Amino acid sequence: MDHTAYIITEETVKRYLTPEDVIRCVEDTWRWYGEGKVVMPNKITTDMSTVGVAGWYNSMPAYIAPMDVAGIKVVGGYDGNKALGLPYILANVMITDSRTGILKALVSGNLINDLRTGAQPAIMAKLLASKTDVVTIIGTGLQGYMSLLCMSKVLDIKEVRVCDISEEAKDRFIARFPDVPFKFVKCATNEEGCRGSDVIITVTTANADLVEEPWVKKGGLVMTMGSFRETSFDVVRKADKIAVDQVGQSLHRGNVKELAEMGEITADSFDIIIPDVLAGKMPARTNPDDRIYAQIIGTGMLDVAVAGLVLERVIASGEDVAKIDMMG
Repeated sequence: MDHTAYIITEETVKRYLTPEDVIRCVEDTWRWYGEGKVVMPNKITTDMSTVGVAGWYNSMPAYIAPMDVAGIKVVGGYDGNKALGLPYILANVMITDSRTGILKALVSGNLINDLRTGAQPAIMAKLLASKTDVVTIIGTGLQGYMSLLCMSKVLDIKEVRVCDISEEAKDRFIARFPDVPFKFVKCATNEEGCRGSDVIITVTTANADLVEEPWVKKGGLVMTMGSFRETSFDVVRKADKIAVDQVGQSLHRGNVKELAEMGEITADSFDIIIPDVLAGKMPARTNPDDRIYAQIIGTGMLDVAVAGLVLERVIASGEDVAKIDMMG
């Protein structure tokens, strides 16, 4: 039996993945999850700050049956990384043989994490937006860039409104899209960016009311991706429909966490569950005038599936990447 484990670096991942690949893989994996073909426990957070280490990490296991890929994503944030010239967030994915547990690959998960994060709002907007002419991005960091990159692959966008507390960050963000067919508008305030927009997406580390309910037009879609609150409570309370990517984790993380803790949001509050939509179990948007609020939590099954795709392509290519016999 082959005991070879592949060590797949970030540079290797870059050679074998495109945004289009990841969008397809995320959509497939969501559909399989809706069809009951994915096993995925809720993520576990290990907060090391309680014992004096300034960092945390999430353990996110999954098994994707149609790909026969078993694995676990480990991703965390480390306060000391900036001083070392490293990103705050770092991720790795371990793939094991589903029948024996033998390690098949250790895959750098940073690009995978970034691209699948961007793929999620692209797919959700495709399913939930009434129109996508005007898109507002609040937060111009790496995840904001990845979100617009992926959205630009699947949506017909005419105008992108850019909101950030830093004017320089807005300029850097726009400069990363030199040849796009839509125009950019730098907004002085979030209200300016949101009013009249078809799609509003928040991609920040904030814990603040970045979007207010009166700013959301009839038929508008608001998507949040941060770990904390990014909209006023009324954006959720007064939405015609609430959409999520996964029910269990959505009650305990992100924008609706506080409403769930107050008892205003339960699992029954979620009208649209994206994997079930893709599996044909429920409709997405049914009324062009509905205001839809969507919370995107992110799930480890997506990273495990994308890492499995990378491993499959590396093996098929015959490229001489680093390997180790774990049983030797």
